[in-house]
Amino acid sequence: MGNKLKSRSDFSTEREYMSYTKTSDFLLNYSWKGKSKETIINEMALPDFEQVYLDEAIEYLTNQNDFSGMSLDRFILKRLDEDEEADEFNPNDIIFIEREE
Repeated sequence: MGNKLKSRSDFSTEREYMSYTKTSDFLLNYSWKGKSKETIINEMALPDFEQVYLDEAIEYLTNQNDFSGMSLDRFILKRLDEDEEADEFNPNDIIFIEREE
């Protein structure tokens, strides 16, 4: 981990910092090992809709012994994607066709 992570003070706006936290430079070098949920949310600048999956991501990745920001980000994005697909599924849209056995 040769690269030193930048902090909020290195950026003039919160938006710039949030963009930085999504770069591979940040995610590959960031470790959340031993950090509280609040600290991770703050340091990774996680928006509310990503925070929903943080507990699940922490539990899963801790069991994998993987504390990289990249893995955390990927897990959250994967869950977001899965939930989005699930939301698009509406059981009322299903048409049942009776078949003769």
